[in-house]
This record gives sequence, structure tokens and C-alpha cells, in this order.
Amino acid sequence: MEWTRLDVDGRVTALRGDVCAGVTTGGDAFVALLSAPTTAVTVVDALTLDSFGVVGLSGHDATWLTGRGMDGQLHLWQVAAPHVLSERSLEAWGAAWAVPALAERATGMLVARPADGGWRLQAHALEDGPAAGRALGRSLSLGGPPDSALAFGFRATGPITVAGAIGDTADPPAAAWLLDPAVDARSPEVPDWRRVHLAPAPSELSSVVTADAGRRTWVAGRSEARPVLFEILSLPFRGLVRSTTLTLPVLSLSDSAVDGPDRPLVLVEGTDGDQPVFLVATSAGNRLCWNDAGTWKAHPAPDGTLRAAASAGGRTHALIGSSVWSLPGPTGH
Repeated sequence: MEWTRLDVDGRVTALRGDVCAGVTTGGDAFVALLSAPTTAVTVVDALTLDSFGVVGLSGHDATWLTGRGMDGQLHLWQVAAPHVLSERSLEAWGAAWAVPALAERATGMLVARPADGGWRLQAHALEDGPAAGRALGRSLSLGGPPDSALAFGFRATGPITVAGAIGDTADPPAAAWLLDPAVDARSPEVPDWRRVHLAPAPSELSSVVTADAGRRTWVAGRSEARPVLFEILSLPFRGLVRSTTLTLPVLSLSDSAVDGPDRPLVLVEGTDGDQPVFLVATSAGNRLCWNDAGTWKAHPAPDGTLRAAASAGGRTHALIGSSVWSLPGPTGH
């Protein structure tokens, strides 16, 4: 099995579900459907972005993009490439960064803005009409810029989960939080964030995915120099959300994943079954890992910074640096 690189004249800056997106060398936005038998890059008509490219992406039943247009404002676009179907400015939220958590029945947005020398995260419900949408829950503090301090995942009919250096304090430790826009155990009328109990306490959290048709949510990162992975449990309890720790193979993380800026572990979105599939930055290079009938297996992955991964069209797709690499199987999803 060999990895193949998506051929594109530009940089891929986002991958979620069965879609990746980015910006060409000329500044035009593009999208590529990864579940198609042959992946083709399509430039979006009249959609020019700044050098950061596509900031956020939701790619399930519709493709939603966030980015900063040539007017200097952060926008949300719905596209059916090469056409733009709708556009909305996010300036009313004071957004410096925003990602969509949008699907047929999911209407969430995560927005971050600088505040008090740091960053704060606020969830919103996207609504029709001139108003940008109502805020959901309280704002949370981030321990750094959202691109590096935050990971998130969501279910089409359920909660949004965020993980990373995030919490109520000015310098938050690694933690995971859950917000259900529809139901909250303490006050159904006012949804708010609930912290997830994680043991052992993680040193860093770098990835969140929902999988198995939305029935499972996994959160991954590291505890000291060891990779760690949790499954969030859907239990009808008040207070902290419960989780369980999964048993992983013995892996030695790379120095840059422990002491540097690299994400130690990135989960593969869109898989089936009761065990996660993930990419991990080891001391011997990047590896794709999966569980086959109780036995963990690994396959070498391209070098570079791990950013996102998804399973679509019978292949595993990995955003590494600014390129998407694809591998047939090997997980069978």
C-alpha cells in the first residue's frame, strides 16, 4: 500500500469529513470531494481569500467554508463548487477565527476572538435572518491561538466537543468540554459547556472525532511522553461528563510531538467500529495505526506535521503540512 498526494496548485488548509479545501497560489478558494472515485480539485468561482486560506470546513451533506475575504472580514460561505450558494459576514460576532459545525441538522459555529491578552472561545447557533445567531453557553478561555490550542468534533444530531488548552481560567490546562445545543442536564433552556472527566490527566489534547455513524466520540493527545485516547460516554448523569481510557499500543512519540509544536496524535474521522484509527508522530516517523481483530497494526505515513485525517471512499486521507495524502484502506472503512 502506497500513499498518493493530491495534486493541487496551492495549499490545502482544511480537511473534514469527505471534503478538503484550501487556497490556490493565486488566492482562489478550492474544494475537493475525497469520497469520489477520482478526487478532482474544483476552484470556487469569485471566492478569493487571504493567505491563510480556508480556516474552517464542514463537509457532510453541504460544504461550508470560513475564511477571510479580500474585504478583510471573516465570512461563512456555503458552496457547491464551483458555485457559492450563500455568504454571511461574521463581523457581528467580533470573530478573528471561526469554524463551522454545520450539517443537515447541526447549526453550530465556534468563534474565537482576542481578549485580555489571550483568546476566548464562544459557540453560536447559526440562524436565518440578518442576525448572525445566538450565543450558546458561556465563553471559554484558550491557552493559545485556536489553530494550535483547540480541536473539535460534532455530531449531526448531538453535542459539540472541544479539547485542548481550554477552560474557565486564564491559563487553562488540557481539558475536554461538551455542549449540547438541544439538551442540557442542568437547565434545558440554557445550554452550557460541561467538562469531561479524563483520567489519567492529559498533558495535551490534540484531536477530537465522532465516528461509528455518530455513536462514538473520541478525544486523543498525550500524557507526558505517552499517547492517550479517551472515549466520551453518553450517560444520563449530571455534573462532569464521564469517559473511559482506551488501551493503545506502546508508542514512542517524537521529540517535536512532546516538546515542540507538533500534534502528537490525530484521529481519523468517519471510521466504523468500536476502535479508533489514528495517525501518530513517533520517534521513527509518522504512523497510521488501526486495530485488526484485537491486534494493533501500523503503516508508515508521510513525513510532516499532522493536522487532520478522515476516511472516505474506501481510503484514508491525511492532511499533513499543507498536502493531502491518501491510502487505500487499510482499515476497510
